[in-house]
Amino acid sequence: MVRLLLETVLILILSLTIQVQYAFGIYADQAGINDWYQQYIGTPKCSFFHRPPNRGTTILIASESNVIASIKPFNGNIEWRQVLEGEIILAFKGHNGTAISVSEHDGYIVRLWEIQTGFMLWEKKIKSVGFNQINSRNGGEVDVVFTADGMNVIVLVGGHVIVNFNNIDGRQIWRSDLAESPTLLHKLVEHNQNIYAIGLKKSSKFYSIEVVTHDVQTGVLKSTSLSSKIGHIKDMIVVGGGSNTGFIVWKEGQYVRVNRLGSDTIEQSSLESLYRNVIPSFAGVIGDLEFVNLNISSRTEFLIQAPTANGNSAAVFKIDLESGRLTALYDLGHRNSTSIYSGALDKSEQLIISRTRLLSKDLVKVEIVAPAHRLALGSHEISYSMAVSGSIKKSLLDVTTKKNNETTSVAYRMLIVSDDGSIHFFKEDSIAWNREESLTHATEVEFLDLPEKKLWTQEVDELDEQSEESETISPFARYVRRLMNHIEQLKDFPDYLITYVQRFATGNYSVDPSPMTKAKTSLYRDTFGFRKLLIFMTRTKLVALDTSNKGQIVWSRYFGGTKSEFQKIFVVRSSTVKYPPVIVAIGVQKNLDKGNITRLFRLNALTGEDFITDHEIVTHTEDNISFSIPTIAHRIFKLPVEEPDERTHIIALLDEDLKASSLKAFQKFSASFYFTLSDGIGGKSLNGYKVAIEKISQPFSISRLWKLNFPEGNTIVAIGHKPNHEKVASLGRVLGNRSVLYKYLNPHIVAVATLSPSTSLDFYLIDTIKGSILYHAVHDNVSPSHPVQIIQVENTIMYHFWSEDQEKQEKGYKVVVCDLYESEKPDERFDNLNFTSFANERPHVNAQAFMFPYGVRTIGVTTTKNGIPIREFLFALDTYQVFGLSKRFLDPRRPQRTLTSEDKEEMLIPYEPTIPDNKKFILSYNLPIYGIRQIATSPALLESTSLVLAYGLDLWFTREAPSKTFDVLSEDFSKGTLLATILGLVVGILITKPPVRRKNINSRWY
Repeated sequence: MVRLLLETVLILILSLTIQVQYAFGIYADQAGINDWYQQYIGTPKCSFFHRPPNRGTTILIASESNVIASIKPFNGNIEWRQVLEGEIILAFKGHNGTAISVSEHDGYIVRLWEIQTGFMLWEKKIKSVGFNQINSRNGGEVDVVFTADGMNVIVLVGGHVIVNFNNIDGRQIWRSDLAESPTLLHKLVEHNQNIYAIGLKKSSKFYSIEVVTHDVQTGVLKSTSLSSKIGHIKDMIVVGGGSNTGFIVWKEGQYVRVNRLGSDTIEQSSLESLYRNVIPSFAGVIGDLEFVNLNISSRTEFLIQAPTANGNSAAVFKIDLESGRLTALYDLGHRNSTSIYSGALDKSEQLIISRTRLLSKDLVKVEIVAPAHRLALGSHEISYSMAVSGSIKKSLLDVTTKKNNETTSVAYRMLIVSDDGSIHFFKEDSIAWNREESLTHATEVEFLDLPEKKLWTQEVDELDEQSEESETISPFARYVRRLMNHIEQLKDFPDYLITYVQRFATGNYSVDPSPMTKAKTSLYRDTFGFRKLLIFMTRTKLVALDTSNKGQIVWSRYFGGTKSEFQKIFVVRSSTVKYPPVIVAIGVQKNLDKGNITRLFRLNALTGEDFITDHEIVTHTEDNISFSIPTIAHRIFKLPVEEPDERTHIIALLDEDLKASSLKAFQKFSASFYFTLSDGIGGKSLNGYKVAIEKISQPFSISRLWKLNFPEGNTIVAIGHKPNHEKVASLGRVLGNRSVLYKYLNPHIVAVATLSPSTSLDFYLIDTIKGSILYHAVHDNVSPSHPVQIIQVENTIMYHFWSEDQEKQEKGYKVVVCDLYESEKPDERFDNLNFTSFANERPHVNAQAFMFPYGVRTIGVTTTKNGIPIREFLFALDTYQVFGLSKRFLDPRRPQRTLTSEDKEEMLIPYEPTIPDNKKFILSYNLPIYGIRQIATSPALLESTSLVLAYGLDLWFTREAPSKTFDVLSEDFSKGTLLATILGLVVGILITKPPVRRKNINSRWY
């Protein structure tokens, strides 16, 4: 009995010890030291300046990433944000101290928000009555309007349903469902307790304008049809409302017509008269007029622009409230480039309009005018790079007052949205701040190792030389230049000394103490390799961030001018191979006239500049230099073969006709080049291919070796590939009795999960060379509404899914771990020590299932320089956090019995059916990381440490040590005691040395 009690206590102590060892956690003062976090909102879809009562102006934004947020105008920081995940934001509008949003998710959801705090005041769902009819008729138009007294908010959804809500508590007052009507509504206007819904009714060739009128209080309606023929919704604009009468303006034939809402009267103006007499700049118009809605609350001013032979012209118009006639306010004149317009009211309710256009690729001009007074108030030229952000897509003007001593003047500021999705804030003649919201569209990221310091010094001294200079300069001149550079760096020696002492005292090794002249600061790696570049790829842009400077942008380039959409990015040359490092971004340009083209952009990874050699033939496309292939790349491969001259990895492209294109050096590798193709998620089969070089000329032929059809009705729900480059420190697993289980390290395994109509999950391990199934498992009652995630590393494959197995009472998330070994018995290996897939050798699979406490979006795993530390799996949770779990918890060998001495020697943990929900395992502590799409990892120079990046809507970067930092002194190491001990020993030696010497001398005499 005593012995059993002792064994139980020992097991408990061992379990607690292991738990403590791998439940790291951090203290509050450690947050943000080894990690950084960046919040984003996405590219604005709806945005406006809003000034709540008794409060300063804020910028309210609803983004394409379905986020609503409030931005501080003076620095661009987020005051608050709400992420409406899984929804699509359709409308966002502010009123006094509140803002209302309309989003779509299984119907329509209306929410009222408090602007100061971002708290939701109420939420109502509009049931989707007639929703199918709406969708089938290409509806979806949404609009929101507040009544003049602010007591009601009227919402149009789907183009057919109008609902009146009480603005205080969200109570529905009335609802009008016009799903059976042939009219598709587009716009709401409120005036004098009436709600006017303006829509279009389809006729044989044209649309006619319909106005549906509701009483605000009762919802009683009447419908009015205007005598009109328009070709498109863009030919119509609605202005006014609120305190003023509303008007409909539309273009019909050679006339511009105006209707006052609530009446049948139509005023019209001749376009010919408009061109010749009213607006002189319209004389050269060669295209159709375009209405520009300035969205100025109840005002009736609007703008018309028209294309000319060498630019465009624009003018401001107004509807006279008394007569209802169209009047011209101001001719903005003709400009040689496309302009973006916006409007705002100053404190005296005077309309101010901005006209923004690009003067050159690096300069923007903003013109400010007051059309009512026909006065140009100012003109500003602002630095702006098209190569970084593309063209200007949208502008938003705000007018403020600026006090200077005793005088008060008018100041202007603008929010700019660029083609790449980024946000810029202009304050008169300068850019106040930028937000790189294009990163929310990142589809892939690469870690770039920076060069050593000596390579940077070489760049400054020798690599910057011109070719003529290199031929004539003497070695002595190079030596003098290097010497002068070192003498110049001596100015930083005091800073170096201070930084070195601080680093030693605090243990913060992220600060490099190397002396560096500030004028020549460059990118080079730090002592432990924590500093790297994160190169993000979006649809049309590349952005490089510095991991050691809180994610500061190093360089960015926009490629949207080539009409190319990026598909893949690779680091094809490391700085350790040859300077400088090189990346390749591959994009597809779809051109109906000239055919589809795949473009390869090769860049210096440190600067983002084009990288070409003297002997290469390239294509110049605007500002970008690319290599072109006249086809669309169906699959892109980075091969483990280098081009001999430039030492860059070779890229192979597989086109839609299954023809491969690459360099001639690819022929040496082609004999062992096998790959698989599938239809991706939702596919029903997997195919294996091999390159068949029958002739030297390109493109190379592809032959199919095998095809694996999954059972009828089964579709692929997840695919997991092995990492391209992973380090395996040990070929086997040492057991407690010193025997070894040898790992099955097949580099050609692909893991596939399929789901059947009967909700059974089939899991396959497939050899991509032969197409043979190495392992197959079936799980019943798996929910299709939850995603399946798979990850592979070394000899471990893990997958996560939702189980609804009622018989086993296992309803919840489940994770299954499979470890592959060459044999079930220890110390047994395959006969052929050189692994080949053509040998008929199958792995022994040791599998175990665990209940998992959370839903998972994606899974990553730590990677280190040599793969020595134990692996840690990184789960992106549905709770917007990153959960780190050591491989020891996900070990299929965890015994379901009392631990033996051999189990303790192997450091096994007793099996438990559930993974513990330990909050210390949450690496991101209290940070909400929204929309995580991927977790990427990279090794540092320290063997213990892995660099981790989670990206999606937000970015989060950290350093993780799965087996603790065994190769560097910890922060709590008593360095003072060590120094005191050394100092004491030195003092003791100095004190005792003379007596010892005298004693030795005396011993020789006596």
